[in-house]
Amino acid sequence: MKNNSIIYQLALRSFTPEGTLKATQKRISYLASLGVDIIYIGPFFVQDEDADVSTWSERQRLSGTYNPKNPYKIADYFNVDPEFGTSDDVKSLVDEIHKYGMKVIFDLVYMHCGRNAVFAKEHPDFFMRNADGSFKIPAGYPFPRLNLNNSELRNYLLSNMEYLVSEFDVDGFRCDMGDYVPLDFWEESFQHIKKKKPDLITINEGVEPECINGVFDWCYGWPGQDERSFRKTVVDMLTANKTAEDLKTFYDDNYKDYGENHKKLMLFMDNHDTANDSHMERLERKLGSQAVEAILVLSNTYPGISFLWNGNEFCDDAENCMFSNRYHGRRSAINWSKAFTKEGIERLAFVKKIFALRHNSDGIENGNFEWIENSMPEKIISYARVSAKQKLIVAVNIANGTVDTVLEADGKINVLMSRGAQINDGNTVFEPYGYIIAEYTN
Repeated sequence: MKNNSIIYQLALRSFTPEGTLKATQKRISYLASLGVDIIYIGPFFVQDEDADVSTWSERQRLSGTYNPKNPYKIADYFNVDPEFGTSDDVKSLVDEIHKYGMKVIFDLVYMHCGRNAVFAKEHPDFFMRNADGSFKIPAGYPFPRLNLNNSELRNYLLSNMEYLVSEFDVDGFRCDMGDYVPLDFWEESFQHIKKKKPDLITINEGVEPECINGVFDWCYGWPGQDERSFRKTVVDMLTANKTAEDLKTFYDDNYKDYGENHKKLMLFMDNHDTANDSHMERLERKLGSQAVEAILVLSNTYPGISFLWNGNEFCDDAENCMFSNRYHGRRSAINWSKAFTKEGIERLAFVKKIFALRHNSDGIENGNFEWIENSMPEKIISYARVSAKQKLIVAVNIANGTVDTVLEADGKINVLMSRGAQINDGNTVFEPYGYIIAEYTN
């Protein structure tokens, strides 16, 4: 896949009011209209139904949904949970996605699973055990940890990957907590699968630089973990906890370990974790639609892979609780009515336009990254993406106020996208959270 690819993550419980595979299929043409390349579907396999609250994660307990089923606590890696539908529904959904020329990836949750996994009794050695034979539970997750040093378990999980590819024609995998699984397991498994599917897409939910040095295609864009992530750095800038210069510091401090592979880091404003953990304090509510649009300008032009969480494209601000479904909790699906509001209509138009720009920009696909100087470096982020065919420039005001600045320039520019930015005699006046994306014409 290309460096200008666009990934759209959807969680079945959030994406539609029904929360099913069939309901999701009806909206695939809509996703194609956005210009998405890859649809990443969260887990839909049989979930553990252990009613013992002590086996639930902290966030599951705090959700107040009293739902024993967690999509990231799998009981059966080979079968579809009836909550979401059937295997035939998965096949039909994948066929529909492929019909529109898009790719689809599934979630692999191999670091842990439920205590009631279908193989637990027959293969107790598939789990890591304490000296007394009890499950070894990793810190922070009260789920049994799988023993990836066990060759039989490795073969079992490899057969699961093979099944998903052969049965559903899936194009790739996002690997949950991939850094905690031995890298040689991923390497050997992917090499095997690629004999049948050479263009397999692989994404690591992790930060280790060696993971994208010939093993995974892409990794999550949060080097240094969340406290020093792209998302947190940008959000802190927009809430006045940091300045625009902090993004440059973040780049210099965190991307150097990746070398050229920094272009393989995914840049997200939200994913299933951040959306769930935000509760009702979603960024659309906390920052406002114009500030969120500024984040999307950065995540689609900064070095890395564009990643969009379902509903961000029309300013969804509903609670997206991953434990809530039609049987438990507050049915926290994305609020599709937002797509018909003024801000929702404007966001949809913006997303389609910047996705098209991203696909058609040689600077983004092939260009190097350069910082551009400006006279207000604490409030204005400015940089260029430079290839042999194009010099694309981006400038974004992170301040909730008007800023007058002079951008370093070496020729005439052609404005491709902008909001709240006026260029006058070399000066650029930015309205709150205004931005400009342009290219040099000489």
